[in-house]
Amino acid sequence: MGAPRLDRWTYISSGLPVGLALGAGIWLVFAAVTGRHEPWDSAGVSYPAALLCAGAIGGFMVPGHWAEVAVGIFSGQAVVLLARVLLDPASGGLWPLGMLFLGVYSLLALIGAGLGSGLRRVLGG
Repeated sequence: MGAPRLDRWTYISSGLPVGLALGAGIWLVFAAVTGRHEPWDSAGVSYPAALLCAGAIGGFMVPGHWAEVAVGIFSGQAVVLLARVLLDPASGGLWPLGMLFLGVYSLLALIGAGLGSGLRRVLGG
């Protein structure tokens, strides 16, 4: 494996951890602030806006691999969702439906990541 290929591989892997942190952070902050178990139960458009903003932040940070950021945001939220189901199995009967909701809502993170990446490229980053 040549040096440019190795550099590319290590750079690619940076989008996923950024997204994981952003996704888990969204889930945990919303639960703490709203008192709801799922962030999409909160009133208003705060959860979709948070996904869009988190995607934009991640896309701006890792502009070449913005799709990885969106996958990471989904994965970070999924890890928290499944951890809560494992900690309290009685409350997790609908977790497969929750995963479906997560997938649909995460499309907003993908859009945000694309916008953040585009902004970074326009600004010359």
